Amino acid sequence: MDGSRDIIVIGAGSAGIAAVEGAHDHDPSKSILLIDQDPHAPYKRTKLSKHLAKGYPDTEFRLRDDTWYREMNTELVTGTPAARIDREAKQVELSDGRTVSYGALVLAPGSEPIYPRIVRPHEAGSFFVLRSMDDAQRLMSALRRARTVLIDGMGVLALELADQLVAMQKKPTLVGATPQLMPRQLNARGAEMMEELLLRKRVKLLFQEEILSFEPDAKRGFDVTLLTHSGVYDVVLLCIGVQPRTGLAADAGLAVDRGIVVDDRLATSDPAIFCAGDAAQHPDGRVTHLWHAAEHQGRLAGANAAGGNECMDGRRFRLKTSVFGSYVFSLGLPRDLSTYQIEENEVENRYQAFYFRGGRLDGAVMFNDEPRARQYEQAVNEGWDYDRVSRELHL
Repeated sequence: MDGSRDIIVIGAGSAGIAAVEGAHDHDPSKSILLIDQDPHAPYKRTKLSKHLAKGYPDTEFRLRDDTWYREMNTELVTGTPAARIDREAKQVELSDGRTVSYGALVLAPGSEPIYPRIVRPHEAGSFFVLRSMDDAQRLMSALRRARTVLIDGMGVLALELADQLVAMQKKPTLVGATPQLMPRQLNARGAEMMEELLLRKRVKLLFQEEILSFEPDAKRGFDVTLLTHSGVYDVVLLCIGVQPRTGLAADAGLAVDRGIVVDDRLATSDPAIFCAGDAAQHPDGRVTHLWHAAEHQGRLAGANAAGGNECMDGRRFRLKTSVFGSYVFSLGLPRDLSTYQIEENEVENRYQAFYFRGGRLDGAVMFNDEPRARQYEQAVNEGWDYDRVSRELHL
């Protein structure tokens, strides 16, 4: 590794890989250094929770092969995190002491798990999270001797893990403070359908509950005390959410709030530094945590780091998952329903809810209409009127 690159990208998830592509597409002559603290080759992290029962073959999970990096004029460094950004010198110092200069920098550090009040991150070993390949391997090792698993969380990650645990013939219990499953993505009927799916698979659900304590017992399990329940579980798995990784940016003096503050071009408070993906906080205050959103932002940030002048166009991205034999789609579910016209349709195991505002589609929830998923996404982003939705999407 020599002492300078045209562009340095920190983080090699979907946003980081897309940033390399965006930069190369804009100017193939740019030299790029891609830095990832994960020791494994860049891989699709969203598959971790979907393949726990089958394992993680390297060829299936790698985002790009070695040839791709050469074609992108990119050097990949894994297992060596960036330790410090010197904005005045325009240099990145790696944890092994090497220093590399940059012309432009793209931050794509992603997010990290949120921990309940009762635990601290350094207490690893008494609980598990799933955010990286190493996390997945530790969890798989623990599950070999486990039967009962307590999952703290009611969101999509918790449901995907419950699906995998049932496939592994484990007994999962989900606990959460919310009164329904996937409260950010599902309406009342959608959550009810999901609950029915889980109960048929004998997944135990404890709503409006909170873990008060969990302590190792004599049989290598954990005595868990909840608000109104208690029990013994072999494994405790925390899935209550994620938060942007902002430490490197904050230490460098960049503007940081809930995430790393960016403008419509994904530039940070330093015009030579861009940020994309889970760590970026957009001008309207949003922080997104979706794979395709991070990918889109990465391409734009990379292009702008290479000299482009592209702006976010306001498009929104779907959440989708497949659990217990059902496909679930959600995009733009509103919090305040008072200004929306809502239409729901249900045929056997298929369901759709459309949210119209001002005569235009602004959100949708769907079960088991996967072949038309891209049409649903298009309809919301383009704001189809009622007649077109009725003509092209009704069950």
